Amino acid sequence: MSSLTGRMLPALLDSYDFGRFRRLADLGGGNGTLLAAVLARYSGPRGVLFDLAHVVAAAGPVFEAAGVADRYETVAGSLFEAVPPACDGYMLKSVIHDCTDEQSIAILARCRAAMEPDASVLVIERPLAGPNEGAAMKFSDLNMMVNNGGRERTRQEYAALFSAAGLKLWGLVEAPGGWAVIEGRPA
Repeated sequence: MSSLTGRMLPALLDSYDFGRFRRLADLGGGNGTLLAAVLARYSGPRGVLFDLAHVVAAAGPVFEAAGVADRYETVAGSLFEAVPPACDGYMLKSVIHDCTDEQSIAILARCRAAMEPDASVLVIERPLAGPNEGAAMKFSDLNMMVNNGGRERTRQEYAALFSAAGLKLWGLVEAPGGWAVIEGRPA
């Protein structure tokens, strides 16, 4: 996942303004590759890396190498139980596509429960294109379904997940390479 994140980071950081957040949580953020890059690009936000305990334990060198070790904290936990409160941005990169609709709604509902009225949840995925478009993502969709029960989704399907979790689709910012930041806010 770190390698995939590293390859898509420049396009993502050039396409979406993460600098508007004060406290940004990377949920299921692994070793912190995405969050460290965001903090290195923008001087304002502080970060919260949230993942399982054994995963976040290895994050220190990533943040030190990015020069932002003084601007982040780690929190260990499960997305299915609770997420860190008091953040104005919650990133979920390549998390929702691993999950069934029910699991996705549960995760998004945990985000909604922790969010302040002006906060955003940022689902960073590669949305499915329309019929006869985006063959690579259609194969990824099959891969997600077969290997772990998840799936790729269209913009409308993300909007439905958000709605079921008490959120509304606020916008979708596309980045080169098929990636998008799909933003939800409290409904």
